[in-house]
Amino acid sequence: MPAKMEDVARLAGVSTATVSRALNTPELVSQQTRSRVLAAIEELDYKLNLAARSLRTNQTRTIAIVIPTISEPVINQVVEAVEDAAINADYTLLVCSTRGDAQREQAYIELITQQTAVDGVLYISPRSAPEHVLKLARSTIPLVMCNYRADGLSAPSILFDHVSSIHQATRHLLDLGHRRIALLNLAAPYYYPARMRREGFEQAFAGAGLAPDPSLIVQLEQPTYDTDEWRAAIEALLDRPNRPTAIVAFNDAVAFEVYAVCRARGLRIPEDLSVTGCDDTLPARYVNPPLTTVRIPASRQGHLAMEYLLACMNGESPPIPPLTLLDVELIVRESCARPGA
Repeated sequence: MPAKMEDVARLAGVSTATVSRALNTPELVSQQTRSRVLAAIEELDYKLNLAARSLRTNQTRTIAIVIPTISEPVINQVVEAVEDAAINADYTLLVCSTRGDAQREQAYIELITQQTAVDGVLYISPRSAPEHVLKLARSTIPLVMCNYRADGLSAPSILFDHVSSIHQATRHLLDLGHRRIALLNLAAPYYYPARMRREGFEQAFAGAGLAPDPSLIVQLEQPTYDTDEWRAAIEALLDRPNRPTAIVAFNDAVAFEVYAVCRARGLRIPEDLSVTGCDDTLPARYVNPPLTTVRIPASRQGHLAMEYLLACMNGESPPIPPLTLLDVELIVRESCARPGA
């Protein structure tokens, strides 16, 4: 017969209330008492009834994290940081990967908002229509957003400063003497980071007293980066009679696609084309030549998002700003040179 909480309490010499506190709010009991309770649990092979605890406390000890895909290195870093913080706070993660599918995301939002399946939500799916996210924001479930911002959303939002990221990369190319610089960007009907990137690109030109060529700003509506459309867009840029001398890529994955096209055409980086990326993923250090890119604090974003969410869930009122921008850093390597160098 399975052991009950009363059996654990009897063996540990404490009350059932103390056993409950040792399991659910260990900071409220002494280390000695908790050690006795844990020893009794191990000896009796006691299994906590999570369903019963959920009914009793009106908490699931579960946090939903809505992401666009599990395949992106930056998303992986954010999720790992969130998971570490969740484990330390005794929470489990429900990972909802939308894969750029609006119906899939809507189904996840229905699950989260209608079935009381979670205690809080981290929303890191930045390409969705605002009406989907508004449904989350209007529920009673605490919500923190990463890489997302839209009118009418009052939940805290944490973004990488991509105005600065692309401004730094573009300014670096301008300082090297490039003027025909292309931007490979995502289309941005709802994607705030893409709008930030374009703003940073245009600001860099304006700061140099110049204007970018609008025909060199390429924006694709893509749920992932592993598609033929990116290659076709790069091919089209390089097919121009007066092709760009430099390309600012949306991220490292797109920059690597530029490398592949150049390799197939016999073009040399940076002698024939300078290239920058964004994210500073591990391969950026080891491609030939090593990629000039922008380092972003992905782990910091995950930890800060959990810090904000736990504060909201605990009913605390810390000074959480509606918008937090995380600083980024240009990492200069060997993929950029003066035009015609």
